[in-house]
Amino acid sequence: MPDAIKLDPKTTAFIIIDMVNAIAKGGPGPDYTLPDNRKDIVASFVKMIAHCRKVGTPLIYITTHRRADNADGPKTVSDIGGGGGGNPMLPGTSAVDVIDELAMQPEDFLLVKPRFSAYYGTNLDQVLRHLGTETILVGGISTQRSVEGTARDAKNRDTQCVVVSDCCTAGEVDVHEMTVNHVLPLLVRVRTTDETIAALS
Repeated sequence: MPDAIKLDPKTTAFIIIDMVNAIAKGGPGPDYTLPDNRKDIVASFVKMIAHCRKVGTPLIYITTHRRADNADGPKTVSDIGGGGGGNPMLPGTSAVDVIDELAMQPEDFLLVKPRFSAYYGTNLDQVLRHLGTETILVGGISTQRSVEGTARDAKNRDTQCVVVSDCCTAGEVDVHEMTVNHVLPLLVRVRTTDETIAALS
């Protein structure tokens, strides 16, 4: 069992990655329904977000936009899932909106990332400096892409990072589990929602 940690709610921020209709619920839209295999992660997010709001921890939502012709999509070639396709992610459509279950409030931040990491191509660094953030909490989809990518970028910036494990998921369950259990602990701290809430209390 990992060591208990203590976090200052005012110098911590929760980064919520790609919990948007086209990714968290899936399908081409415009109507989206939460699939059974995503209900647990959404329940964890609801609990985590409610506590952050209670203790004053800022929420930073991250979404992804893509042109219809995918001209702004990734160009690098990989053996599995290059990251340039998938459901349409057109700006101004419900596809890129945060799911209703995790609805934003006026005080929340919304950033648009062009690639996997929440840092790349965004002003996340500036937002965190403005907030006086010392530690980021990270959750979202998918574990081995955007969550790990963001955790690695935080590590490279000497920013403390806690990945909230049950606020993460992926299409490949075995890869999710391997990332949470063996990769992320080498980079940052990994805790459950309950453990993270206790750290912020």
